[in-house]
Amino acid sequence: MESPKLRLKSKKLASGKFQINFATEGAPENYYGYLLAEPFTPLQEVIAKIHRHVDGMSDRPKYFQRNLYSLGMRQVNSGRVLIFRI
Repeated sequence: MESPKLRLKSKKLASGKFQINFATEGAPENYYGYLLAEPFTPLQEVIAKIHRHVDGMSDRPKYFQRNLYSLGMRQVNSGRVLIFRI
């Protein structure tokens, strides 16, 4: 399965972090959302994180209830993402 295309916009916040606004295009279900990134985070890492969350939305119960499925294994750095279905 081919990954959907991403449209990205970024805005530097007063804290020095970047707010990244993203939207997917060309997928059966499109999403949009926001990601908070640290300065000097590589673009490839940001894109990989967005794709990981978009792919996770394919199994919504598991994605939204991830604490039930990952007892003690949850990655702390996976937060700071808001994602919505269009």
